[in-house]
Amino acid sequence: MSIVLSLTIPFFALIFLGMICRRVGFVGPADARTLSRFAFFVAMPVMVFVKIGAGNALEILNWGFIWRYELATVIIFVGAAFLARPLFRLTRLEGGMFGLNAAYPNYGYIGVPLAILAFGDAAALPMAVILALDTVVLLVLTGYFVAAEGGALGQTVWRALKTVSRNPLLISAVLGLAFAATGLSLPPILNVLLNMLSDAAPPTALFALGATVYGQPIRRAFGELSAISLARLVIHPLMVAGFFLLLPGVDPLWVKTAILTACLPIAANAFVMSDHYGGYAGRTASAVFITTIIASATVPATLYLLFLLP
Repeated sequence: MSIVLSLTIPFFALIFLGMICRRVGFVGPADARTLSRFAFFVAMPVMVFVKIGAGNALEILNWGFIWRYELATVIIFVGAAFLARPLFRLTRLEGGMFGLNAAYPNYGYIGVPLAILAFGDAAALPMAVILALDTVVLLVLTGYFVAAEGGALGQTVWRALKTVSRNPLLISAVLGLAFAATGLSLPPILNVLLNMLSDAAPPTALFALGATVYGQPIRRAFGELSAISLARLVIHPLMVAGFFLLLPGVDPLWVKTAILTACLPIAANAFVMSDHYGGYAGRTASAVFITTIIASATVPATLYLLFLLP
């Protein structure tokens, strides 16, 4: 357990440090956005490229991994979206955003660095698969509910796919795979530079996350927020674990990476999307904040159980 705590405490300590700095006024909203942009557009893409570029590009064709994880994503999204509508009297758009909250883990700012730190550089490849395909699946599902609320489904899905194609983490993953396929190595000077930026990614991303989510409104919606937290932090990881452990045949490291990813709190991008589409933004902001707090206890517990697996 001491190994798990030595991995997870620094991670969540950096998130809480960002919250504290935002609370005392040392970091403002504009500062948080700047740090977040640096992490998302510069440091994190470089880290993904460096880690994937050192691996085997052919391993990405892991269809057994892909269908298991994405089936869990679709079930949790669609199930949460349709059940939430009658339970909480939500519109179709709000139900879609509820499903997005339930199914969208923070694999960008937390998942990628934590998986690599916990399981080694080899975890970068399954994280790249999840990042690429899960983002497409989530945006297409969200597009369905947005279009159903009053727009053309085909146009919405096409816009979603174009948005995914411009994701810097996805672009860096593709470039990393292409570089790995060449069998080349980076020049020493460039290698040092990229590794310096790569090392800056986790602390910057986690601090920026804390500074961003702090101060989000906690609305009087205990039932909805409890249901979202249960779906995101408990049901989704249990479902992913069931698909992988009850239907064996996937590399154990990939299985552990999938389960770890599924237990993460809601991605801050869920709030950005709900705010953009004009539905459920307040609840989503609250859910991001609450699940991040709760995950500081549930993620270490999950990681401890994963270390017990063979």
